[in-house]
This record gives sequence, C-alpha cells and structure tokens, in this order.
Amino acid sequence: MATVKFPSSCNEQEIFRFCTEVEGQAGVEELLIDFSSMGRVEPFSMTYVAKHIRDFNRKNKNTTVRCSGHQNKEYAANMAFFRAFGLKHGREPNCKDGNESFVPFTILRIQTIVDEASKEWKEAQDIIEKRSEHLAKILSREKAGNLVDAPTFSIREIMRNVLEHSQSRSIEYCAQFWPTYNKVEIAIIDNGIGLRQSLSANPFIQVQSDSDAIQQALMPAISSKNYKGAQINRNNPWHNSGFGLYMISRICRLGGSFLICSGDHGIALNEYGKQHIDLGHKINGTAVRMVLNTRKLTNLRQMLAKFRDDGYEIAKEIKGVGMYTASAASQMLSRDFKNQT
Repeated sequence: MATVKFPSSCNEQEIFRFCTEVEGQAGVEELLIDFSSMGRVEPFSMTYVAKHIRDFNRKNKNTTVRCSGHQNKEYAANMAFFRAFGLKHGREPNCKDGNESFVPFTILRIQTIVDEASKEWKEAQDIIEKRSEHLAKILSREKAGNLVDAPTFSIREIMRNVLEHSQSRSIEYCAQFWPTYNKVEIAIIDNGIGLRQSLSANPFIQVQSDSDAIQQALMPAISSKNYKGAQINRNNPWHNSGFGLYMISRICRLGGSFLICSGDHGIALNEYGKQHIDLGHKINGTAVRMVLNTRKLTNLRQMLAKFRDDGYEIAKEIKGVGMYTASAASQMLSRDFKNQT
C-alpha cells in the first residue's frame, strides 16, 4: 500500500507538493492518505486538496483511497473538508452558511443560479451579486461598510468569471475571517475548461502555456469575450470588460495576497511583487485564493476608481502592441507593481 502524508504546514508550496505526490500514485492498487500531521489548515488548502483528491478518485477508479489520522481534526471536519472529497467524516458540504466568521466548504451549482434568476426575472449575475453580499456579511458579521463591500466585490467577480467563461457546472468555495489578524481568506475553485482554453477564444491573444494564460487574464481589458469585432451589449451593466481579475488582485495586494492557479501553473501576487509557481501537476479548471488585509480596506468606490484609471492606462499600452503577447503582459504587470503606491 502506498502512503502519502498530508503536510503539517498549509502554505501553498507544501499543498502543491502533496497534490503532486498524490497524483504520482496513479495506478497503484491502494493509497493511504495520512492526515495525522495536519496542523492549521486554511480555506484555499481545503478547497484545493478536496478537489484534487476527488479528481484523483474519478480518474483512478481502480485505486482504493483510504484515509487515516483525520478523526481529531475538528476544524477541517467542521469546514466540510473531508466530506468534500468523499470521506464520511464531519460536516456535509452545503450544510449551512456557517457562523462566527466562516463559510464552510460549499458547492454551488450553476444551474441553481440560472434557475433562481429565471424565477426572479433577473440576470444570473444579479443572483451572484446577492449571494456574494450574503457571504460577505457572514464573514464580516456586519451589515454594511468596507468590510462588506470589498469581499462582496471580490467574490462576485470571481464567481462571474466561473459563470461567464469556465463552462463549469459548479462553483466551490470556502472562507474564513480572523478579526484578530485582520485577515479574510476566500477560496473559490471551478471544474471548467481553464484559463488557457478560455482565452483561446480571443483571436488577438497569443497563449502558448498556462503561464501565458494566467498572466494575460490578470491584465486589464483582457478577456475571452471582449475584443475588437466581438458582439458586446455595452448597455448591459454586466457586459464583460476584462477588468475583474485585475481589480481584485489590486485590492488583495493592499497588504494581503492573491493566488491564481490553472493547468500546470500558478501566479502569486502581493504588495512586493509576483511569484511564478510550477504546480508539478495539473488542475482541471481554475483555483483562486484571495487574502484581504482588513486594516487596509478603505472606501471601495475610491479604491476601484484609482485601480480602474491605472488599468485604463495599462490597457492603452497593451492595445498599442497589436497582438497581445504574454511577454508584454508580464512586463506591464511588473511595471504596475513599481508604480503602485
């Protein structure tokens, strides 16, 4: 029997290494995942690992996966982590919204959003806005203000991306607010086509790798649906401008961080710069971790106005290049960091 130990640290590098090790056991008859060393674990680690184990099970039906050392991991069990990949232990996903500033692992089906929108005679994006605000209020334990506005915007924009671009049938998410540390972490993951395939629909973008695709997606005005010649209803307030990921990453970089993974690559952003990550394995779809520093959250409207103006200037320079290339996107992103105050 092959054994893979869950790491004691939940930093992303250890989590990616763990997932790579699990993937390396493809074809074995029996795999034991040992959770006995699990220490502090956070939303992104749980959503990412749960999806990875679930995908491993789906692709390796002849491998029996067993688990040990999970019985006393109460926080992970209460966040529905174990049930999320099929282990009968702890809370079920979607059990309830949570309380005390957390949102347990939840699977929201796209069809549920579409049905709810149809029932209320609204756009699907309106339903996402409503649900995002609801989640933000749970996390912040407030009814209005900066602690509600920034998470609402961030959750909404990522969920919109899943709805509009990914072709995923569901959105999976988990979140936690630690008031003592002035920290909010929101993890959102999908099971869709990934950024590389999505952006290939834009004829003005050259994407040759998952790294290229992520860098392009982080730039303002870059989208699979917003390009010269595309049919866009600009009277629709929800029309896609390609600014969503850029704006969210700017908010998160105010003392927090932003991580996005798709295919075999990830890019981590914070106030000091960016880091490229070779995952060592492939993720089907896209995974996002947003960490907000609540001490740095000021008036959202003012923040977005500044970021939008910065984005317009960057977009003008990119559009002047003609065919968008990842190298140009990479240089522009680096310059963006240097210009940030």
